[in-house]
Amino acid sequence: MANPSATRDGYQEFDNEPELPGEVQVENQPIPRRNTVSEDTSLFQDRQPTENSLSPEQAFIHMVKAMLGTGLLSLPLAFKHSGLFLGLILTVLICLICLYCMRQVVFAAHFVCNRNGRDLIDYANIMRGAVEMGPPWIMRKGYFFKQLVNVNMFISQLGFCCVYFVFMADNLEDFFNNNTSIHLSKAVWMLLLLIPMLSICSIRRLSILAPFAMAANVVYVAAVAVVLFFFLSDLRPIDSLPWFGKATDLPLFFGTVMFAFEGVAVIMPIENRMQSPHSFIAWNGVLNSSCLVVLAIFSVTGFYGYLSLGNDVKDTATLNLPMTPFYQTIKLMFVACIMISYPLQFYVPMERIEKWITRKISADKQTFYIYFARYTGVLLTCAIAELIPHLALFISLIGAFSGASMALLFPPLIELLTSYAKNELTSGLWAKNILLLGFAIIGFTTGTYSALVEIAKTFSG
Repeated sequence: MANPSATRDGYQEFDNEPELPGEVQVENQPIPRRNTVSEDTSLFQDRQPTENSLSPEQAFIHMVKAMLGTGLLSLPLAFKHSGLFLGLILTVLICLICLYCMRQVVFAAHFVCNRNGRDLIDYANIMRGAVEMGPPWIMRKGYFFKQLVNVNMFISQLGFCCVYFVFMADNLEDFFNNNTSIHLSKAVWMLLLLIPMLSICSIRRLSILAPFAMAANVVYVAAVAVVLFFFLSDLRPIDSLPWFGKATDLPLFFGTVMFAFEGVAVIMPIENRMQSPHSFIAWNGVLNSSCLVVLAIFSVTGFYGYLSLGNDVKDTATLNLPMTPFYQTIKLMFVACIMISYPLQFYVPMERIEKWITRKISADKQTFYIYFARYTGVLLTCAIAELIPHLALFISLIGAFSGASMALLFPPLIELLTSYAKNELTSGLWAKNILLLGFAIIGFTTGTYSALVEIAKTFSG
């Protein structure tokens, strides 16, 4: 569940950044108050406190909230693809690799800031800064790589919005089919959801949504706790389920786990708001501790969810809840939470589009085009969700394509480029990052391909 203020801060432009594709900052001088030395942590200087500054405790809460979304409820199905214990092992491995790659990005961010005289930076500009201080053959491609990251973020955020439509429709269809005389198809529920979603997405100021977002986070945590209690109260014998799944199903597992890390995009926005950045990156700091807590939640949810539901597990665990009024109400709680989360995820690509409109369109026409873009975006995500109304496959596709790129593919490239700028490229560093890139590429290609093949089967079937 993304934090609204953190999401907004992460997608700002910087005043001292060249905007044209051909412009490159060739001379990167460190700002006077910092020294560039081989020890990376020396670059983590305290920032001046502001009204938006985060304490380590607040940053920890934001990090955990950002990484616990709808993907969490599909982890039991992911464990069905991988097997009980192989899923546990791979979840730990993937989460730890993602954590390491996140640390690569944060260290690179402070190096780029130090070289370019900035205090704050977002993911796309980290990539741009790293490329522009790389070898001569690539240093003039900074703008391209920045936009490559932005496009991936764009696809990722709109992908989340599509998944949200399918998730809400799945749960509403299941709730009304089982508890009322109202029987509507999933496609009709998506169309009905357009009414509230178009209304909510008409709100352009996140500050208006912030109180509802905080309330939704509380409700979400309570609902997840109830689901976990249900899992733990009805466990099957461990021997009744396969410990190791088929290799052909592992790409779908990979995509689902990567989607569960839907908070990767807010890592830098949260770090940017910390008064003491060293508290974020320290061995016992915010990043490590929050990711380990999320890892524990992922592992418990996936392992015990599959152990409880077995091979009957559905696309999202909420569809397996008992038919009692209490558990059925949980579905509506999740729908309400996701309905609030949708405009927060939707805000990220819309902010980029609105920024372009304010630069290119005359002032008297800007309001029309801004709302036209917003309503078109909502209709587009609904249309895509109508075309691919299979939650698990959609989650796996978005996770393998955008999630793997953002969390696993870009960070090793950034570290190689910044290490080149520091004259610290060694054979060990090359080997480590090539290994990480290989893991990312394999997960990206097999996960995306497998998800697309399964989606194609649903159309042909």
